[in-house]
Amino acid sequence: MEAGRKAAHLAALNALAVARQHLGSLDKVTRVVRLGVSGPLGEMSAITRKSLTVLQTYCKTSLERQDPCRLVYGVASLPLGTPVELEVIFEVA
Repeated sequence: MEAGRKAAHLAALNALAVARQHLGSLDKVTRVVRLGVSGPLGEMSAITRKSLTVLQTYCKTSLERQDPCRLVYGVASLPLGTPVELEVIFEVA
């Protein structure tokens, strides 16, 4: 379970890094529109919560007021032994 949370944390940071690279700043992100999560069957709740917490912290948006659409897939395994996959769609001002 802890490994899944750590992987979700790192995956969310990577998504934010890509967004910042393309936008120049995360200040332009107004909200997370959609969060897609794929990971181990028994850990999906913890992985999704951890991902949302990281995104909320760094985007400075209130995900509680603007809860993103979530698409969650529990899988037996991911390609190449990847522990978790995230797909994030941001709304940009």
